[in-house]
Amino acid sequence: MSTQNGDQTEIDVRGLPPHERHGRVVELFEAMKPGESLSVVNDHEPVHLVAFMKHERRDFDASAYRAFERAPGEWVGVFTKRAGSPEGRTGPVMTSFEKERQYSDSAFSPVPVYSTPSYRVLITYIKAGQFIPVHTPGIDLIFVVQSGRGVAVAGDEKREISPGDIVIVPRGVRRGILAKTDMEALHVVSPPPGDFDHEEVSRKIAAGTFE
Repeated sequence: MSTQNGDQTEIDVRGLPPHERHGRVVELFEAMKPGESLSVVNDHEPVHLVAFMKHERRDFDASAYRAFERAPGEWVGVFTKRAGSPEGRTGPVMTSFEKERQYSDSAFSPVPVYSTPSYRVLITYIKAGQFIPVHTPGIDLIFVVQSGRGVAVAGDEKREISPGDIVIVPRGVRRGILAKTDMEALHVVSPPPGDFDHEEVSRKIAAGTFE
């Protein structure tokens, strides 16, 4: 159920089947104007949804996200829409690491810059000590380090990485990145990740578990 109050919309996802929740949130978010906010009510903080929106929505203002417990067992996550490029665009894109730069204090920050049904291009910003946890999605990965140093896990191999290094991991093979210094990288995945992939990554981040 969703309600509208001025420039803020609220949806209570507790009554929706889990597999429908992200889709319904995206549907409402799509209809909003820049500057408007969507409050998502759940029985826990929607950390998995935050990770999903970071990956899926260029116009999600991650820096404005906030969450609070409105009543015992009733959490509200507030998702604000910022001016952004249309999703799924097919025209040329000219951008830069500097222009897209968004670091987060809580977790790595994947900034989507181009998306199609078959692949997604992101620029990923990872503060020292942050990580993309080791997981095994059905997704091909290309990860090109622009700046910073860290450790990459690809299958059974673990290796130090630095600027200029390229990590390619086929779908179904475990992978993860741990930043030793602030790191910036071009990050291409095919196909775009699904809810399960976001859930696994979010769960490990919340637990502070890299491997």
